[in-house]
Amino acid sequence: MNSTTNEQNLKIEQAEKQIKEIHHPSFVLKKQDDDLLTTVTLTNELSAELIEFFILHRETGEKYPFKAQFANGAHSFSVNIRSFIKQYAPVDPKEHFEFYFTIRYTIDGHSIFKDEPLSLNRFDHYESYGLTEVQDSGHRLYPYFSRKTHGFCFTINIPVRSVRYIKQSTIDSVQLKKDTLTLTGTIMTKANPINRIDTILVGRKFGHRQTIHSDHQLIQSEDITHLYSYNYQINLDLADCAHEFFLNKTGDEDFDLYFELYLNGLFEPTVIRVSNPSDANAKKNYTYFSHSYGKKTMVLAPNFTGQSNNFILSVTNFQKESFEYMKELLPFIPVLRPFYSNRSIWIIGETPMEARNNGWNFYRYMRQNYPEKEVYYVIDSHSPDYAKAAELGEDHLLIYKSKKYIWTLAMAQLLVTTEEPYAILPTRNPLWLDVLSAKKVLLPKNVLGLHNAKSTFEYNTKRFKADLILVSSKTEKRYAIETFNFPKEKISLTGLPRFDKLLTVETSSATKQQILLFPMNQDSGLHYQSDVITHMALCFLSLLKNPAFLDFVDHYHLDVVVALPPSMLHYLSAFTENNCTVVLQSQEDVQQLIKDSKLFITDADPIAFDFSFLLKPVLFYQPDIKTHSSEEPFDSSCTYLNELPGEITTSEESLIHLLDQIGQNQFQVTRKNQQKVDALLYYHDTQSAQRIYEAISALLH
Repeated sequence: MNSTTNEQNLKIEQAEKQIKEIHHPSFVLKKQDDDLLTTVTLTNELSAELIEFFILHRETGEKYPFKAQFANGAHSFSVNIRSFIKQYAPVDPKEHFEFYFTIRYTIDGHSIFKDEPLSLNRFDHYESYGLTEVQDSGHRLYPYFSRKTHGFCFTINIPVRSVRYIKQSTIDSVQLKKDTLTLTGTIMTKANPINRIDTILVGRKFGHRQTIHSDHQLIQSEDITHLYSYNYQINLDLADCAHEFFLNKTGDEDFDLYFELYLNGLFEPTVIRVSNPSDANAKKNYTYFSHSYGKKTMVLAPNFTGQSNNFILSVTNFQKESFEYMKELLPFIPVLRPFYSNRSIWIIGETPMEARNNGWNFYRYMRQNYPEKEVYYVIDSHSPDYAKAAELGEDHLLIYKSKKYIWTLAMAQLLVTTEEPYAILPTRNPLWLDVLSAKKVLLPKNVLGLHNAKSTFEYNTKRFKADLILVSSKTEKRYAIETFNFPKEKISLTGLPRFDKLLTVETSSATKQQILLFPMNQDSGLHYQSDVITHMALCFLSLLKNPAFLDFVDHYHLDVVVALPPSMLHYLSAFTENNCTVVLQSQEDVQQLIKDSKLFITDADPIAFDFSFLLKPVLFYQPDIKTHSSEEPFDSSCTYLNELPGEITTSEESLIHLLDQIGQNQFQVTRKNQQKVDALLYYHDTQSAQRIYEAISALLH
């Protein structure tokens, strides 16, 4: 008896293994008007027989069956999308549906029934036509393939980006010959081949948009993997670009390069950045092009920025006289520099338009406490912070792109920058690093960990190898070692300069009855908004309208302040329509905002750390992080989630629950989160700037 049972079990295991290895010939999806037609052809192996199709409602587990039609050797079924939504979607739906089929396999006279997703993994050939977003009665339907099963699915009112079909995009070479910049690389798509590629140059600040000549060529396609590989080439005529920029009176600007990919079967283009250079750090990629017109010279320099090393074209406007001075000075810098080494020139900067973060706070500390030191701050004369900076002595300001600035930078012994070290270089181009002999100190904008900054901070980069990085805790030091590969001896545990003011006890300043909502800024530019920005903006707007949230605010007599980041400026009017105060992060004294507030809600902004250091409660609001099919605001691969000094919540309902708990606890931080704060701030005092001064002095001597 046991022998027979074991033999049967073995046969079943072998049959299951055989079934898993089976690939069916083809899978076709066609959308015509409101009808979605699904057609499959089945293998002859194991006498595969299609029983039925059905659509699975993921949230409820409900199955909606459809009878199969058989014609010309293929099985098919059709579903009217609008009718399906009206019949099966609940009121205010946010649902996932996946297409399945039931097959009967016959092995040794035994029938085995299998419910299987209509997955790309199960078919040799796939094609589609007309798959695109559907709108009906205020609802949006998004077709997509599951990341987990690779089965065909659609969502209702849960956005899905078609970028999931882009498996890889890399830049293989960047070459500048005379006035032509050429980028070549590869793009790989899954399921959907590319019909057309448009390449668009878009200015981050002012939105200037220009279509660039590009070509693409299919080099390989695979049926079973459904992968399509393409070579591309982009040609930028920099002389033409400069001429157009002059006509448009373009100021200093960074231009992102995007692909608009028209995928077969999708009506709308899929937008991705031109990014991921295979050798991002090769300095030969960074030569610049200059073009003069009248008394002006425009410098166009390729560079890379962001988590994926996105390509940017940095445009910098010089007075022609200053640019010619720079070119004449460069060959003589190695000869002249030794004569000025005894002056010990220090240069500090953030970006040319800013004097408000850690760089500025450290510069102010140096001017107030060590006025005898030759310390300079880099700033643009048109910066809104210029007057404030000038109060500490205009002779210690380096006007960006001026002759004095160029000369002082070349002769400096020390350069202190934030995580955007190229922002204060003359051409914002890493080639200038070859000119500098200054020791380089990285002074982060924030406590590290919430953002993936590896492409900037990575110690082994050929572009910017810092001599010292400053951190605020042993936890952060460990993070810098493990993630950025910094040697221990090149890390100094000091704290950040702005903490000195943050942690100063001000008896005249009491916390207000105020909640601060602080969405994180996304590095997306203003003109190609990512779905995460839209998703997060709508979630914060929904929270502001939630009756339970309004009851909480009313019960504790609270005012609500929303500090919008630059990436959410499009939603300014939508937020101002709610019963709250709306301010712009870029125009506010953020430190005063957090001192005034008693509760902080964000998705993932690092300023949350500052707020927690005041021993006040923080909530990290990550709506739909488990089910949202777009990118996730948290990059958990680079975030020490266990050590965040606040609760993480993924739904509006749980957020309200946590708010109620905080209210019942009289807005006090929990013991657990206080322990996390202690682990993230080694020195809870007002001496960070002095420790930084001592660490730099030790570096220089």
